[in-house]
Amino acid sequence: MAAITVKLANRLKFEAQIRQHCIAIDLPAELQGTDTGPMPPEFFVLSLASCMGYYALFYCTKNRIPAEGLKIDADFEKTKNPDRISTIEVKISIPGLPEEHKKGVMEAVNNCIVKQSILIKPEINVSIG
Repeated sequence: MAAITVKLANRLKFEAQIRQHCIAIDLPAELQGTDTGPMPPEFFVLSLASCMGYYALFYCTKNRIPAEGLKIDADFEKTKNPDRISTIEVKISIPGLPEEHKKGVMEAVNNCIVKQSILIKPEINVSIG
């Protein structure tokens, strides 16, 4: 299993330690945060978009398609009862992608580990100690 540690840094800011990386998680000023990092739902969508980006890149590399300019734009909507992300829109742009490879890229990105982990829910075990 991958080890991630998240600690409260101050007031409303957390810091995550992943391997040798330290990442700030914060709230925007309008939610009384200091806006030094993305909020957890933003990380969630960022995780999906970047995972899809890697799978698109791997497809392009495998098929000798130039990936310069590869870009992923993602947007999301939240809803309540329960609080959650209700819609995620992802747009993948690969300048010059041949038409005959669009289906292959779509299949690749739809198989990314993050999307599959959303569709096939992982077991989540929580303990307090």
